[in-house]
Amino acid sequence: MKKLLSVAAMLLLVAVMMLAASPRPVAQTQPGQAPGAPGQPLPIKYVPQAVFCANGSNALCSVLAAYIGPDPLLKIDDGYNGLYGAPPTKASEDVQTPFDNMSWQMFVALNWTANAVNQPAAIGLTKPGPRVWQTYRKVSALFGNSPVRAGCTPALALPVFYIGSDGKGNPAPNNEEFLQASSNLPLIDINGNWAVFERRVNDIEANYLLAPNGQKSQTLTTIAGQKNFIANNPAGVQFTSSSTVPDGKNGSIEIKAAWRIIDRTKGDDPTRYYTQNAFLAVAGDLVSNGRSFCRTVVLGLVGMHILQRNPLVPETPALRPQWIWATFEHVDNVPLAQKPCNVANGCGTVAATNWINQASCGPAVDNDRVRYSFFRHNLPVGTNIAPVPASGSTYKWNPQPPFAKGATTPTTAWPQATRCWETYPTTASLNTQWQQTLGAVKSVFQNYMLVGTQWGGKLEPPTPPNPIPANAVPGMLSNMTLETYIQNYTGSNSNLPGPGSCVSCHNFATLPANGNVSANFSFLPGLAKPSTARSMIKTAR
Repeated sequence: MKKLLSVAAMLLLVAVMMLAASPRPVAQTQPGQAPGAPGQPLPIKYVPQAVFCANGSNALCSVLAAYIGPDPLLKIDDGYNGLYGAPPTKASEDVQTPFDNMSWQMFVALNWTANAVNQPAAIGLTKPGPRVWQTYRKVSALFGNSPVRAGCTPALALPVFYIGSDGKGNPAPNNEEFLQASSNLPLIDINGNWAVFERRVNDIEANYLLAPNGQKSQTLTTIAGQKNFIANNPAGVQFTSSSTVPDGKNGSIEIKAAWRIIDRTKGDDPTRYYTQNAFLAVAGDLVSNGRSFCRTVVLGLVGMHILQRNPLVPETPALRPQWIWATFEHVDNVPLAQKPCNVANGCGTVAATNWINQASCGPAVDNDRVRYSFFRHNLPVGTNIAPVPASGSTYKWNPQPPFAKGATTPTTAWPQATRCWETYPTTASLNTQWQQTLGAVKSVFQNYMLVGTQWGGKLEPPTPPNPIPANAVPGMLSNMTLETYIQNYTGSNSNLPGPGSCVSCHNFATLPANGNVSANFSFLPGLAKPSTARSMIKTAR
């Protein structure tokens, strides 16, 4: 059964004892920090219980969670505080942990070695090879490739990351990307290389995109198909949802992954990352010398969005069918802001931490023992400042690493990113339990953390001056590798970017064949018209 089942109190006691006895990953600076007091132990009285398998067992498994399972607090749709205020003190007050456990269950199952899903965790989570999610189809397999791609072929059978263009010097969105979809801005790591991104969907979503309700003539992958779909489906797009029956099936799943280029010669430690050897192919009109190039690189996973379409269930009417959004990061990505937004200050109710709709959330808690991927020690510049192109309006690739060399103005050439939102206390506690259990089987995924899980729910009206979106819990959630520059933006001001909320941003997704028809929280159908796909997302800000 792909549900979270209740766990006995004895298991809770065992977990607490295990937490006390096991070390945590070296660079996990965000979890375990008290609201308003970075670096101090979290004064949490209630310890939520990790459930390590979607079938309810207490062992890591490859079962891909389909639904959250029982969550009594969702029986009444009377509004939630968006995880602001005091954290829960007992299980009966804890609405979030079932979501966070589902997020971790998805992350672990998706990162199981694809050809070892029937093997125990000690093998499935350590054996080399593509992971389950890497067997999913890339968006280019559904919507076609970018108009221009580099014409080189890898000597070895390596996965290819195509950075394609429209043939006019602009990056195209059909293949892999180096611009964040949320802002059309790039992210540069400490070695001076661009972060790169890819998107994949499971077969359930791929089949719906190709033939909604089995109708190939209504495919959402072309403008003509979308027009036919609109004429025959007045209710609009409805992606396949997961099931809650005992043999519950997964719903539509979208994956977005963020990678950085690992360079041992610069001090990177590849053993701390899930890595893959890949072939990087960049179109010529995106390169500073006008010539395409291909390079074999080692990519390290630094961020991952997981989206699964949830059903509308009578037992949990407060959970709206707006997908469940899980976002993970590597623990070495960035430090936390010195005065972060958190459950204590609400990010806006206290002047010292009023970062709402501000470009920066202030200086970071710099730990010189950590080699951060997107933060440089002792660099006296602002945080989360968008890089400015050196000339014109586009960012050019250097043909040799560092690939971002010369592409931006000197003042924005170095990354100085920080996390503006502190991890929710119960999420932080679960992170520790999952990381230690992954560490026990010597899995590299112990070095990753759940930033948060967002779900469709009704928030109580926020109190000014804290205008957070009110259509999801928590009201704000972002991944710093994928949404570096919009973490604090609410979308309430059309002149500012944002919103830094998965549900609020994707709520603007429509079909390019008719901008008035909802795309059910997915921007992927926008790829049917690549020339406007980026502007559709930008408009949503």
